[in-house]
Amino acid sequence: MTFVGRVSRARLEGGAFVRLEYPPFDVLVSLVEGVPVAIEDACNHAGASLAEGERHGNCVSCPMHGYLFDLASGRLVQPRGLCDDQRRFVAALDGPDVTVWDPGAGVQIIGV
Repeated sequence: MTFVGRVSRARLEGGAFVRLEYPPFDVLVSLVEGVPVAIEDACNHAGASLAEGERHGNCVSCPMHGYLFDLASGRLVQPRGLCDDQRRFVAALDGPDVTVWDPGAGVQIIGV
């Protein structure tokens, strides 16, 4: 796995999104029910930054076209079939921080 970055957990409180630079698409980091999550930041439909979108429960809406993605799984919630799910990254608590790791291309993260 490749280390992506570290975010203070305090920056994620209250449902906030933080974008970690990880070219070419960067990574959106957030908390879902206190659990750290990370998905590719660029919407795979048109490339808009999901970190600039709005939170809807455990989902984020794309600021460009309103597509809704589940933050924990990266799955496209609506509208179905118009683009792919977002790529997931490994996010873990590390003391007062959240660390984010890239498991590598083609690796499927099990658990959500």
